Amino acid sequence: MSPDDIRIDFFRASGPGGQHRNKSETGVRLTHLPTGLVVTATESRSRYINLRHAFARLEAKLAARNRPVIP
Repeated sequence: MSPDDIRIDFFRASGPGGQHRNKSETGVRLTHLPTGLVVTATESRSRYINLRHAFARLEAKLAARNRPVIP
């Protein structure tokens, strides 16, 4: 997976959290451009932690896509 194949977007997460949620863009959306897969992470108040979660999800989805189907 090349870094050029991934678009990273940050956004404001919704839900409870008061003013902190409204000011900081901690939500992360990763788009794998060759396949069109999109994953998001908004669990943490930390952008860095959400970025790690999103990359883990993207890697898992790409691995599942490449795994052969056993009948």
